[in-house]
Amino acid sequence: MVGSLIAICWVTMSSTSVQQFREIAEVMGLTGSEFTKFVKDQQDLEREEKEQERQDKAKEDERLEEIRLFELERARLESKGKEKARQERVKERQLELKGEEKASIEKEKERQEKEEARQEKEKERQLELDREEKARQLEIDREERARQEKEKERRLELEREERARQFEIDKQEREMHIEQERH
Repeated sequence: MVGSLIAICWVTMSSTSVQQFREIAEVMGLTGSEFTKFVKDQQDLEREEKEQERQDKAKEDERLEEIRLFELERARLESKGKEKARQERVKERQLELKGEEKASIEKEKERQEKEEARQEKEKERQLELDREEKARQLEIDREERARQEKEKERRLELEREERARQFEIDKQEREMHIEQERH
């Protein structure tokens, strides 16, 4: 019977109403202050779980926002550095080109553009690798949080079962005590 009561409690724990608590308490044989305490305890547990979920979500949102801002700042700095490097290259090229023939100028320009394109592709490849690594790390973090949540749920279930067993033991002891007082 205790097992079925625990199963009923577990199934109904997600956003349980007072009416549902009343039904559970009736099945468990609770009345008066025992019923009130049971409802209060269950509602407190639900509030704690919901608050923890809100806190976890807020932390995750904050962490994701920090990552996004970091990526934006990094992209801005890279863009600024590229522009400065490009301007410096243009100045250097202009000085070099004054004395060279037009054909060699075009050849050098093509070579530099190819090299820049190759470097740009390499940077993009590296950025993609970095993104993939971050995505893998985020997935690992999510899996760890899920594992921790399952462990937390398992511990909560064990605590609920223990409370139900203790409640049943206390109830039996009270009944024995009442029975002994009658005789």
